[in-house]
Amino acid sequence: MSGEEDRRAKRALVEKDVVINGVIKAQALDISIDGMYIYTQASFIPGTIFEVSFKINDKHIKAMARVQHAQPNVGIGVEFVELSEEDAAKVKQYIESESS
Repeated sequence: MSGEEDRRAKRALVEKDVVINGVIKAQALDISIDGMYIYTQASFIPGTIFEVSFKINDKHIKAMARVQHAQPNVGIGVEFVELSEEDAAKVKQYIESESS
């Protein structure tokens, strides 16, 4: 998907704790079915793939994500590259409930 197509995906503003590769604590600021923006001061190179885990409605979600863009000392925009159908349904349901 191009960046423009990503922006058209329905997004929900959030403040959710996320954990990157099981060790880096960060915070998601928005989420879509395709990915999320994560506030972190850790440095990442675009193209890096890592595991991200977070909770939605007390249900644990785990995904593999690719860094699409990075803003040093600010955060990263990531695209989910591996997300189970079950977890994708949880994310979609959450986004729809937040935007209604």
